[in-house]
Amino acid sequence: MNTEVIFSNREAINCPCCGTSANTPWSNELGFTVVRCMQCRLLYVNPILKPSYIDAAVREGAHSIEGRKLDVRSRRIPRKIHRYQTELKGMFSDLWQSGKAICWVDVGAGYGETLEAVRGLAPLGSSIVGVEPMQYKAEMARKQGLEVQNSYLEPNIFKADVISMVDIFSHIPNFHSFLQIVIKNLKPGGEIFLETGNLADLSLRREFPNELGLPDHLVFAGESQLRRYLIEAGFDVIQIKKQRIDGFLSSFKSIVKKLLGRPVVLGVPYSSHYRQLLIRARLRS
Repeated sequence: MNTEVIFSNREAINCPCCGTSANTPWSNELGFTVVRCMQCRLLYVNPILKPSYIDAAVREGAHSIEGRKLDVRSRRIPRKIHRYQTELKGMFSDLWQSGKAICWVDVGAGYGETLEAVRGLAPLGSSIVGVEPMQYKAEMARKQGLEVQNSYLEPNIFKADVISMVDIFSHIPNFHSFLQIVIKNLKPGGEIFLETGNLADLSLRREFPNELGLPDHLVFAGESQLRRYLIEAGFDVIQIKKQRIDGFLSSFKSIVKKLLGRPVVLGVPYSSHYRQLLIRARLRS
């Protein structure tokens, strides 16, 4: 797919969070513009790629930008398993200590690191399942012995105790609609685990010490917008943990990316207000 086809596959949209049309430019990357909603302050790509193009890129794991292929398949990162085991062990300690078998569904399971972490924590007899629309990632996860369906999450497929969504918020153009599908796969009083960044809480692009990942990433929230999405959908926010990513290792990686020609903003270690947000929320009865 060439550049002209990509540009013909864009359409202007209103804010995906509050529906307001008023916005102001915030940043540009690889020919795409991120705007800030002037009402709720969500950040989002506008004009956005049309759904048919997004679907094809997600399934293939690649975009065609300015005549070159942008591979977004990333790679399996084993150290994530330990990280998520540590975080989930604390955030869902009551679940593990109950000893009751659960159904945990990981949406956008990728290479399965979160699934492996949950598998090491869940009580005996639990069902641990992943849903991943990118064929390559789903196949790689299954090679690790994980149960991963190569599809999008559809309504009424599971009766889950918990649905996790790790680093997929920015890939979803309409999170309001997505949460309704999530709800239809949760048991009454079911819970979600959501991880994403708080980019919309930053005033200036230079405060984020990394690339935005456009056009693979489409929407960027902050804490207030995420709370709004969840509360309006019928969830009570139980816990939010905040983690910084701007240490010396992250700065070194950014320098390497910059040398490779990636659209990275370099920053001073431990100076950014950007945080990863880890959220536990429960569906109201």
